[in-house]
Amino acid sequence: MLRPFSQTLSTADALHLLRRTTFATSWPTLKNFAGKTADDAVDFLLDNALKNPKPQSPSWINSGFPSWWKLPQADQQKAIDGVYKRVYEENYELKRWWAAEMGKDLTSIREKMTLFWHGHFTTKFAIDDPMHAGLMYRQNVLFRELHQGNFRELVEKIAIDGAMLFFLNGKDSTKTAPNENFSRELLELYTVGIGNYSEQDVKEGARVFTGWKVNVFSEEWKQFPIFQAFIAPNEHDFEAKSYLGETIHVPFTASYEAGVKQEIKDLVNIILSKKSVEVSEFICEKLFRYFVYSKPEAPDGELIKSLAKTFRDNNWEIRPVLSQLLKSEFFFSEAARGVQIKTPAETVVGFSKHFDVKEDWKEWVMVTMGQELLNPPNVAGWAGYRKWTDTRTFPFAVQQLSYFVWNQTNAQMITWIAQFDQKENADKLVEQILTLFLAKSPTTSQLEKYKKELLGGTPDYEWPNMIANIEQGGFRLKLMLLALLKTPDFHLC
Repeated sequence: MLRPFSQTLSTADALHLLRRTTFATSWPTLKNFAGKTADDAVDFLLDNALKNPKPQSPSWINSGFPSWWKLPQADQQKAIDGVYKRVYEENYELKRWWAAEMGKDLTSIREKMTLFWHGHFTTKFAIDDPMHAGLMYRQNVLFRELHQGNFRELVEKIAIDGAMLFFLNGKDSTKTAPNENFSRELLELYTVGIGNYSEQDVKEGARVFTGWKVNVFSEEWKQFPIFQAFIAPNEHDFEAKSYLGETIHVPFTASYEAGVKQEIKDLVNIILSKKSVEVSEFICEKLFRYFVYSKPEAPDGELIKSLAKTFRDNNWEIRPVLSQLLKSEFFFSEAARGVQIKTPAETVVGFSKHFDVKEDWKEWVMVTMGQELLNPPNVAGWAGYRKWTDTRTFPFAVQQLSYFVWNQTNAQMITWIAQFDQKENADKLVEQILTLFLAKSPTTSQLEKYKKELLGGTPDYEWPNMIANIEQGGFRLKLMLLALLKTPDFHLC
């Protein structure tokens, strides 16, 4: 049973909530959440996430590829090279764009949930066919718009999402050669999980998804908006299909496309009705792993079942599940704090938010640590948890975050501490910095240790004079943060 958390949020409670639902925070933001009820704080994070689902987009999102095969043969290779150049340049720009949005959004759950769905309905741009960044952008927007909406609608739309059609070869699936990739992953990874379907269900489902195309070329299929999926009727299988024990027919409608879309709706409805318990528990366990703990134990199963019932009872609306989980006593319990290993996105975006760090540098560090946005390792997404840190990535993270700090001027460091309440009080300043960066409230020994790092052996009363001397004060702040970055505690969430 997930009982509601009835107390007002302490500073530690507020920080735990913000750390799990956003990628970056600040001391002023934290103070604004402390003192709220869990109801008010979580509702604010959910409501605020819906206000701007489409931030300012890159300039090229409506610019298609040239139809290179129409060019003289001598010019085709150059045009193809240009296509692949754009694929990587624009997708790399999109990665930096998204990381920047993660760092800007301090007060909503939107970016965290967008990444959750990106890791669930996994798509990557680095594939054999050139994946236009305009497709990846539109999928990102889909996740932003429906991140706490209706799961049924999200599944229906991802089935004919342009990036998904490219990634799992749906755009090449025809009635004479149905491609089973999406049909299989829909069941295995996106809805019911392994063991809850048959190979025949995969084959029949693949027939439902035949005939979809997506245009990425500026001069082709001009009757269809660029990057939008459309049906090629002559390539779709209009015969009846037997799926999870039910029969699917293409209904008679005003257009071929409307009929085929209804066929997809019927297929999704069969999954959600025939396998409602399996789907709800599968998705809710993933949400539990994402927001609470990556390795649920046996007693946690009852909590997941409670969330799953909420999911079913609310007609597959995602928000009630998030609300129940994030407002619960269990979520705010000590057992749920400091038990997650930060993802590279949480580590890099969360720390660099406080300093002046170039976007391409942040991107490179995240990729080297094992998390490349828009390009997860495989169709199952990122394994996460202990895979985020090893004997290579941990020292690399410490090194690069330390470089982030060293790259700041001492004046920038003094400016940075202006956000804290009593920057001239060494005890208070150390306590607030540790509170901001550590998953659990700092202990007495930690407070003493990092105060020594900050002061370098000088008396407490000298600290105001030290920060008045910008070079000295900034340097001491850097040394303290460098010591903090080396500890395992800093890398937990």
